[in-house]
Amino acid sequence: MVLRVGLTVFAGLSRFPIFTVSFKLCPLPRQHINAMLKHRQDGLVFLHGLFLDVAIVALFLVQVGTVRMTGWIQFNVGVNWSIYLMGVVFAMVWNHHALKGVAARLGTLTFMEACHLTRQQMFRLLAVLCAVGFATRDVAVSREFVAWFVMLSGGALLIGNWLMPTRLASFLFRSVKFRTVVLASESDARRLQEWLSSRAYLGQLVVGCITPVGNTAGNPGGETAPLGSIDQLRQILIDQQINQVVINRREFTEEETRIVLEEAEHAGCRVRYFLDLRSTFGEEMSAVECNHQFAFAAHTAEPLDNPINCLVKRTLDLAVAIPMVCLVLPPLTLLVAIAHRLQSRGPVFHRQERSGLNRQKFHIFKYRTMHVGCENQRGTQATRNDHRVFAFGRFLRKTSLDEFPQFINVLLGEMSVSGPRPHLLEHDEKFAEMVGSYYMRHFVKPGITGLAQSEGYRGEVAGRPELLQKRIDHDLRYVNMWSLQLDLRIIAATARQVVKPPRAAY
Repeated sequence: MVLRVGLTVFAGLSRFPIFTVSFKLCPLPRQHINAMLKHRQDGLVFLHGLFLDVAIVALFLVQVGTVRMTGWIQFNVGVNWSIYLMGVVFAMVWNHHALKGVAARLGTLTFMEACHLTRQQMFRLLAVLCAVGFATRDVAVSREFVAWFVMLSGGALLIGNWLMPTRLASFLFRSVKFRTVVLASESDARRLQEWLSSRAYLGQLVVGCITPVGNTAGNPGGETAPLGSIDQLRQILIDQQINQVVINRREFTEEETRIVLEEAEHAGCRVRYFLDLRSTFGEEMSAVECNHQFAFAAHTAEPLDNPINCLVKRTLDLAVAIPMVCLVLPPLTLLVAIAHRLQSRGPVFHRQERSGLNRQKFHIFKYRTMHVGCENQRGTQATRNDHRVFAFGRFLRKTSLDEFPQFINVLLGEMSVSGPRPHLLEHDEKFAEMVGSYYMRHFVKPGITGLAQSEGYRGEVAGRPELLQKRIDHDLRYVNMWSLQLDLRIIAATARQVVKPPRAAY
């Protein structure tokens, strides 16, 4: 006898993805892997994307035909509509692929989330059309035509993203529902029921629960109603027309689990295990990974552990650092040297040892902003109106220009343009005692600027644990949520702060 059993890792909150692995008592080919929700969600995403593709391409053809028939817009001779049609098709394929980023929420998008998704799709569509015009050196196509097409496409995409997924899912799954009974403790069953209810559009319907012996199931009138005991499972499956059993293996004995599998097989029900990571680990997990028969949960997602992402980030670092070192740093260093000679004679640069990626030590470069000898008062962070800082040094610190030599560290590969700011070694030890997750910020290279600094959390934090906690929270968000778009946003925000420094800068 061969049993197919789905293993579902359940994170307990709707923003966490479901990862499912199936196995038999003998190896199961990859193409036969069974998934609890993934196949339905993938199918919904594909059909939704296909609907948008067809709608926008059809809109383009209709607009071209309308303009030609009515003469509403006068075109110059020589517009190659086939090239632009290919561009529209390419842009929509790009948008189709990008839908994977919202796959887990596609059927539950709010109006504002649909607007955000539509804005991204319109940007891709406009970017491709502009690229086609630039590549073909086409000056014949009307800008008015392109503007109208993009605006009309935006309206169609917004309506499609907001209203189409739920209606499409209702059509696809209304006659193929998974009537589910949950075998778990009352609290786990309630959380799973809430999670599945948020995906009711995929045909998930929790009928009730069965709890372990000695575990109360709450009020009979509650949403997760108790249906009985494991001894009554066969009759429950028949009476309630159950076609899916989801069980928390941790809550039941080997004998009880065997009974569940036998009764489910006899009734022709799917059996799936789930694990509530929140109740198991006590904290929310940022990443869950399944590799064949093993499932792993982690506190950090670490997108920069992907070498492709590392290559993208390194390319951005070099694209910014090389011009800065070659063009900006030499004249700026000359200006700083003159100011030093007038206000505080001594070396232009100041080096300090800091911790980098994986807590490896390196020397950071900065313009000296304190009088000679004061920089070596280790462990003492600069304060507002600090007597150790001379006048021009205060200007350098306020505008962050003192950090510009760190582009040399970026070229050396010791730092990145954006990332968690490196602190003094003494502060590392002190801050780690105050915030337990402090050293997780060392999972990525330190940066000249960071997410915390771009959002105003900069300056002195010694003796201010609440400010330190917010800064570390932002650093960990960066570790977990890195993207090229996030780096560009941080760089742009930092550039604005150089021109208009925040009050926390001194």
